[in-house]
Amino acid sequence: MKIKEKAMKELKAMTPLEIITIYEIMLSLKIKTKKKLPNHSKAYIKVREALSKCDGSLSNDILMEREDKI
Repeated sequence: MKIKEKAMKELKAMTPLEIITIYEIMLSLKIKTKKKLPNHSKAYIKVREALSKCDGSLSNDILMEREDKI
């Protein structure tokens, strides 16, 4: 909760014009987040489905490739 308290303290020190600007930024962030979430979740599911067909451990394969380059 400390971050909310700090944000409120900063808001109280701002001019009305600054507060309006901050509010508009908050709204734009909220809209962008809502639009992006479905795309991200769909991509995540596609990757999970593709990787589920792989045998072995992808993590171990990546580590082995890195060791080869060292």
